[in-house]
Amino acid sequence: MKISLLAFKLFCLSIIGIALFSCVPQAKMKYLQDKEGDTAKYEFQTLKPDYKIKTGDYLYIRVLSLDQKTNEIFASIAGSSASNSYMSITDQNIYLTSYWVNDSGFISFPLLGHIYAQGLTVKEMQDNLNVAVSGILKEASVTVKLVMYNISVLGEVNNPGKVTIYNNRINIFEAIALARDITAFGNRSKVQIIRTEGTKSNIMVLDLLSKDILSSPYYYLQPNDIIYVEPMKEKAYAFETFPYGLVYSSIGLVLVILTFFK
Repeated sequence: MKISLLAFKLFCLSIIGIALFSCVPQAKMKYLQDKEGDTAKYEFQTLKPDYKIKTGDYLYIRVLSLDQKTNEIFASIAGSSASNSYMSITDQNIYLTSYWVNDSGFISFPLLGHIYAQGLTVKEMQDNLNVAVSGILKEASVTVKLVMYNISVLGEVNNPGKVTIYNNRINIFEAIALARDITAFGNRSKVQIIRTEGTKSNIMVLDLLSKDILSSPYYYLQPNDIIYVEPMKEKAYAFETFPYGLVYSSIGLVLVILTFFK
């Protein structure tokens, strides 16, 4: 009886030990923590840098005028979906009715020819087109929007993949929420943002555990940014290097030996 009780205790201790090795401390999972010893902060200066149009971007441009015939002309040039407000909005429709910024930084716009777009904000592009269009049309206005806006979220998230964004801005927490949050074994203190600038790619490492992320210039994402969440060491130890099979087989062997001697 004593031997059986001892074996049961050994088995329970082994299970508890395995559980402890595979657990992740809450301090490594809680977002937006205050630094130890600092006074709690609740206000932050959020940086919202204006996005500069790049080659390869797609711009949706709509010309509106009081003249119905003019509206019909520009709608027919842009495509049938632009003239039908009841048509479902799909990526294919957006692609067909938008203007691509070529490798030289220009778009080809009807009646105006090649318009330079690279390096301008969407607001600046809209202002420039309003001035250009006013030279050939009276009482017309131009609307410009950035479309085909994708963000990729990879690594230790519950739903990795490419996400299409329809807002002007999206921050890193919103992007992670679209990927259904970071897994329990995702390293929240070393989240990498991969951003392409011209012919170069930059990598910025962000700490989502710290509230200082709210003041980071990388808090707001840009088109085609890639978010990579690397796994913590605990995952490798808990699921790969820890010898679960050996532990369970050893426990089984001990139980058999104890039962035999009993």
